[in-house]
Amino acid sequence: MRIVRCPSKEQLALDAAMAGAERIRKALYEKKEAHIILATGMSQAAMLGHLAAENLDWGRVTAYHLDEYLGIRATHPASFRKYLQERFVGKVPLKDFHGIQGEKDPVSECRRLNALIGDVDIDVAFVGIGENGHLAFNDPPANFGTELPYILARLDEACRMQQVAEGWFKSIREVPARAITMSIRQILKAEHIICSAPDARKAKAVAAALEGEVTSQVPASCLQQHPRAVVYVDPESAALLGPSRDPVVIEVARMEDLKSLEAPSEHFHLFVAADFSKIKEPVQVDFASKALDGGAVTITCWGKAASGMELAFDTQCVGRGLQTGLAEETGSSVVTMSFKPEGLDEALFMFLDTIMPSSNYVESCTSAVAVLVGKLPQREQLMKHLSHPGEFIDNYVETDPDEEH
Repeated sequence: MRIVRCPSKEQLALDAAMAGAERIRKALYEKKEAHIILATGMSQAAMLGHLAAENLDWGRVTAYHLDEYLGIRATHPASFRKYLQERFVGKVPLKDFHGIQGEKDPVSECRRLNALIGDVDIDVAFVGIGENGHLAFNDPPANFGTELPYILARLDEACRMQQVAEGWFKSIREVPARAITMSIRQILKAEHIICSAPDARKAKAVAAALEGEVTSQVPASCLQQHPRAVVYVDPESAALLGPSRDPVVIEVARMEDLKSLEAPSEHFHLFVAADFSKIKEPVQVDFASKALDGGAVTITCWGKAASGMELAFDTQCVGRGLQTGLAEETGSSVVTMSFKPEGLDEALFMFLDTIMPSSNYVESCTSAVAVLVGKLPQREQLMKHLSHPGEFIDNYVETDPDEEH
């Protein structure tokens, strides 16, 4: 599990949607189809809006419904099917959407849903965290053991009060006491999990789920056990979290001089931090060419106008697309990623915790290289994360930070 701290609720929604879209895009490229899980609630609304605006081949995407109340028709104002129809399903031409028909016999409906999803590989699950720590409608104490994809659940008072507070019902008496929900184990089977958890009212649950013990009393704590779960939080929901954890650098090897390497004798991961707006395009392209020729397998760019550096690598035949742009050039497969200045934690965690240990690259790479250019606003934080226990190349692109090049 990885935590991404976003500067605002609005940025959280955009970042989560973009990350989910890239994973869907990757599945469509590799498997020609994609299967996703859709959640509802106030925490998902803005994210779903951004996701629906993505230019994806939605006709090859099948969506599965996360949870629904029992005894409620799709026309009810609080129906999650109605919510999804208005905010997502009705806006994109999905191949199929398997909604939970909560008004039908619940046992038969669970059997129908279980038969639909039983042999399906889910590519991305979009979820949230409830105020009581629930995941979907798995209220505490959640059933961590069942292998059934969909189960019947009883909603606790805290969960039902949340529905009233969010305006879906006028009183707790109107909130159904039971629901059909996707089980914990089924959610964890997803290849990737994108969890959006904004707002101060979620702070206590977020802290318990992300930094507390993994327990059925805090169902969302199970996300800690998923290697590709990413939880997006804003300053309010992250208020009770401890400091960002200090990533462990596997190795930061000092390369004598990238410019002298005519052909790659070693392969490495490259992290470049700079104010790229001050580095002219020809210099960026030249740097990209030398890095590829030197043996770079992945490139992560952080700083102002970082996307420009990514385009420089694209110029060198690296495929477009954040986190998924794969191409063959100078004997190296390259993934390029760009992060804005406010995305330092995300850039570092992606580089150190996802890219470097990845089984896709670790066998071919012998080291990681960090390059700093100019006066960076968070230089000390970068030094802390990247300089120990190894060294780093500083000022590879010789530039006066106060002048444009």
